[in-house]
Amino acid sequence: MPTSSRFNATARRSASERDGPSAQSTQATDNQRSQVGQLSRWGGVAGLAGVVSLLGSVAVVVSLGLPDASDVETLTDFADIESGRIAEHFLYLGAVVLFALHVSVLYQLLKRFHPAAALFGMVAATFGLLIMAASSVLHVSTSPLADLYNDPGTSPEAQQAIEYAWYGAQSVFDTMLTTGVLLVPIGIVLFGIAMRSAPAFGPRLTAFTIGLGTVGVIGATIAIVDPGSMFSAASVLAIAVFHLGTGWRTLKLGNEASIDLTDNEPTAVD
Repeated sequence: MPTSSRFNATARRSASERDGPSAQSTQATDNQRSQVGQLSRWGGVAGLAGVVSLLGSVAVVVSLGLPDASDVETLTDFADIESGRIAEHFLYLGAVVLFALHVSVLYQLLKRFHPAAALFGMVAATFGLLIMAASSVLHVSTSPLADLYNDPGTSPEAQQAIEYAWYGAQSVFDTMLTTGVLLVPIGIVLFGIAMRSAPAFGPRLTAFTIGLGTVGVIGATIAIVDPGSMFSAASVLAIAVFHLGTGWRTLKLGNEASIDLTDNEPTAVD
């Protein structure tokens, strides 16, 4: 083989060897970005779907005129409202589960930027959502008590005792709900702290997230100090608005090719 041919072949092999790792690295980065984009889209859909499910739960209560969960009519008139209560509780449970999925995705997106805040936020919010989920299906405890209460053979004294038992069960669920709506906003505040180090989420959403979490913590704290107050509703509202705002943002991140939330440096700023 001529010397020039051997030289050209060697040069091509050397260039291929130099370009090979770079091309593989670029392909791996592109694959990682694609996976992160898919994860972000799914998380955004979960967060937004959770808000829709929660609104559906509220719509069932309003449209059917269901009594407050702590009202004794929930027990005495359970046969007339059972279908509505079941629909309400399943929609609420679905919302909480979807919120938990969204929280997991937020952790995956934020853990590189602020590992401690992202991890602690995910754990606090997930524990809170699990407790809220456990307190969601109230009709499971109400149904057998309602059957006993409305049994023709039940005396007035027994009915009074059943009411006391129902109030006791209801207080357990209320305690679980209040605990959940305290833990979730704490997690939201921590997520907001993690977002401060993630340019793709932007300063406005970061400040909004921390503000919502703070409102939720204050509302839940007041509800704990004064159990008869309705401030826990402010915490639930803060949780829903948080998932609405961050769910929309994570969905957009998954659809924007310029957004980089992979192991490389972030390139997009809100």
